[in-house]
Amino acid sequence: MTTLTNITRWIVLILLPLALLYSGTGPASHLAHGQMISPSGKGLGTIRTPNETTLFVEIADSPDTRSQGLMFRPSMAPDRGMLFLFPEQGDHAFWMKNTLISLDMFWLDESGTIIHLEPNVPICTRKDDGCPRYRAPSKSLQVLELNAGMAKRLDLAVGSQLKIDIPPMSLPY
Repeated sequence: MTTLTNITRWIVLILLPLALLYSGTGPASHLAHGQMISPSGKGLGTIRTPNETTLFVEIADSPDTRSQGLMFRPSMAPDRGMLFLFPEQGDHAFWMKNTLISLDMFWLDESGTIIHLEPNVPICTRKDDGCPRYRAPSKSLQVLELNAGMAKRLDLAVGSQLKIDIPPMSLPY
């Protein structure tokens, strides 16, 4: 009887979570086309555009998550993005090294207003550090990355006001 109990316990503790994981009903089922958890493990933020579209964004709020960004990802769902939070306003330059998807990049001020936009930024296939850098002409506090073409699709432009909801404990300070 002890052997049967041990086998049953093993099935419940090991195989059931694995079955849920691979069947699409467990937590990992939400990871397709963009993670459901921020790289910092703090959950997704939401952004509401002026036309009332809701986007879900991973929060890059540490030097490591900001440095990694969206590198090496083969795709991203249309309603997903990444919001880079900085502890202070600055000249925040971005590049596309090791980024496999073209992006629209938005530099935002402290109120969530778009102050600069780089639409349809292409991937960079260079293996050295010679990829072009993109930056706003003035200081920003946040940078939003979405799939290329989303600025046009959502009618976003310089001056557009975004409503940003950041999960607790995602602030860089």
